[in-house]
Amino acid sequence: MPMLKFDPNLRWLFTELPMPERYQAAARAGFKGVEIAFPYETPAAELGRVLSDLDLSLVQVLAPFDWDGGERGMAALPGRQADFRRSMETAIEYGGRVGKPMIHVMPGNIGPELDRKACMDNFLENIAWAADTAAAAGMTLILEPCCEARFPQFLYHRLSEGADVIRAVGRENVKLCFDTYHVQMEEGGITARLQEFFPYIGHIQIGNVPGRHEPGTGEIHFPYLFEQIEKLGWDRWIGCEYTPSGHTLDTLGWGRPFGIKGR
Repeated sequence: MPMLKFDPNLRWLFTELPMPERYQAAARAGFKGVEIAFPYETPAAELGRVLSDLDLSLVQVLAPFDWDGGERGMAALPGRQADFRRSMETAIEYGGRVGKPMIHVMPGNIGPELDRKACMDNFLENIAWAADTAAAAGMTLILEPCCEARFPQFLYHRLSEGADVIRAVGRENVKLCFDTYHVQMEEGGITARLQEFFPYIGHIQIGNVPGRHEPGTGEIHFPYLFEQIEKLGWDRWIGCEYTPSGHTLDTLGWGRPFGIKGR
């Protein structure tokens, strides 16, 4: 049975520290990988050296957009195709220099003024182009259905909708992100959903419900869920995308069986 391996999202964990110090803190805690939404302010060569020195893998990034300005991607938005392609080109060029992480592609806010079918058509066209471009660089795209409670204007909220996109696009390097927080908030039946959509899943992220804190703080019984993930033969990364309920190092007790060290 494979040993599960975890990586922290550095926008969520180790926020007690400035961003440059979070990589070292993650390595000291026993993590072998990290993910970060927008690493682009750090030159790729510099980040590559940091990762190499700490023996860390960069697992996942987002294709860049103006998160702080309220954007939630642009891949489905009318009139943004050129912006989207520049964003993807940036992510692929940067990612190719820091270990070829998975690239999470977000569709954007689909407000009531927009035609959702037209937006989905845009999304499918853009994802097909992005997948082909990423494949040429040996990289994978990740699509993450996000719960309506957190992202009410998101293009898709359920795993079945994400799987429909993957089937429609028909590219081997387009996968689902199974985020336990979003799945449990939107659908429930988390083990059944994991089993049903396992063939489509390229990444798993964890966060408990309802507070999106670490395992052990909410309604999801993670020891059982981890057993099910292992039984399915999962040998890829599991991202920690949650808000620690206290100091990060004080909230890592759940990870002791996997070589993660808190205090």
